[in-house]
Amino acid sequence: MNLYGDTLFTRRLSLTKIQEDNLPSIVSWSSSETACGSYLTPEKYNIEQMRIQIQSGVFWGDTEKMFFVKTKKDDRPIGTAHFWHPTGGGNTITMALKVALPEERGKGYGTEIQKFLIIHIFDRLTVEAIEMYTDINNTAQQRCLKKLGFELIESLIYDDQQEKRTGHLFRLTAEQYHSHPIYRFHYE
Repeated sequence: MNLYGDTLFTRRLSLTKIQEDNLPSIVSWSSSETACGSYLTPEKYNIEQMRIQIQSGVFWGDTEKMFFVKTKKDDRPIGTAHFWHPTGGGNTITMALKVALPEERGKGYGTEIQKFLIIHIFDRLTVEAIEMYTDINNTAQQRCLKKLGFELIESLIYDDQQEKRTGHLFRLTAEQYHSHPIYRFHYE
């Protein structure tokens, strides 16, 4: 993983600090059930509110970062990745991502995004753990999280854009990160 300014580069992707020119795609995806898939509730972002939030630094500060994800090969926008310190969450980060184009799912992009964000977070921030929520039926994401060293903490009902979902909370601690081979023998 390489970091240049506000961009993370993986083998196949670039994750860049969201900019105003990304807003049409992000807002469109946020209202599309196809882009959100079966396991995410559409956020229904408002372009003007997001513009104000970007200008004020809400999505790029000490406690929160939102990335626009594109393929390196053809510079094609495919989704977003986001992490933040939840209120009352102690020294824990919550992470979420969306591969918005159905034809780009199943190619390992989600795993690649998560792996590189995890490396970025643990190598640059002082955090105790990273947590992710996943719908109970999202078995592909659950397999990915287990491969990345996350442990299932609990099954619960959680709030996804004011919609109640049944799902799982997964956690990766700093100790697990530092001892997991997928991160220790990482040469990209």
